[in-house]
Amino acid sequence: MRLTQAYLALYNAAQAVGWATAFGSLVYGFIQEQSNEQIYDRAAPLIGWLQFASLLETVHAALGLVPSSPLSALMQWGGRSNCLFCVVQPIRALHSDVYALVMLGCWSAAETIRYPQYAAATLGACPGWLTWMRYTMFIPLFPLGTMAEMGLMAAALPDLARRRPYSLDLPNKWNFAFHYHTFIQILLFLYPLLWWQLYSQLLRARSKKLGGASKSAKKD
Repeated sequence: MRLTQAYLALYNAAQAVGWATAFGSLVYGFIQEQSNEQIYDRAAPLIGWLQFASLLETVHAALGLVPSSPLSALMQWGGRSNCLFCVVQPIRALHSDVYALVMLGCWSAAETIRYPQYAAATLGACPGWLTWMRYTMFIPLFPLGTMAEMGLMAAALPDLARRRPYSLDLPNKWNFAFHYHTFIQILLFLYPLLWWQLYSQLLRARSKKLGGASKSAKKD
């Protein structure tokens, strides 16, 4: 086994364990009938670390370790990270919003499938059912998670307008102004377009991965 192959297998296996733990934490909270805020506060710290670590996937793509687009990987990482770290985490009221649980639930459910599939595929031992799940479950989970992200950003707008975090006013030595509240408004407008770009790529990948298998099955 090559060093690169071993590294990718270990990375994906570690992410798989982490996301499965996060998903289990969410499910446990629901079973125990905990409040939305309690469930979020239990799962969010681990999910935050896992999300931060997933920046490595952009590096993997940039170095050619995996056949993925660095730009697509960075777009997905940036979208999630902005919503989690810059919008939801600092606004305590959003921790009890049902959209926050939907977002974390969709993320963790998708990644609990995706990372084991990546790890198994890296080792050349991925069962067909796991590949099918990887390229099928994103169909409902990705749009549902995206809608939750948009709902949270929209709900955060009044707070962002009042506090003006991450903003830079003129005059300053850079002669540049940035208003995070306005940025989020623009992002909400662009989000469906950016989402569709990523979603359509996944649909094409699904057709490529599963389409061939379906044709072979029909011939048999």
